[in-house]
Amino acid sequence: MPTENQPNCAYRERISSQSISLARVTMVNGLQWQLYPVDFKTEEGTFSVYLYAINLEHAAATLLELKETAVLRDGDLGGITRND
Repeated sequence: MPTENQPNCAYRERISSQSISLARVTMVNGLQWQLYPVDFKTEEGTFSVYLYAINLEHAAATLLELKETAVLRDGDLGGITRND
């Protein structure tokens, strides 16, 4: 994270650009799950995350649950594995 001696813009310049491909639609146990974008705003700008849900109401319920229970996992994305 940036410190007083290392402003946010310098921190952002060091982040390498890589992509992750997500299927727009996937089938799970015979149900079609769609990808829904979730936007959020910070002092640094507007960002997006994505979640899978069966429909918009399911996505809204999942977002509410996420807001109430989410925690940041240790490690970077390269070290994260499925937890199911």
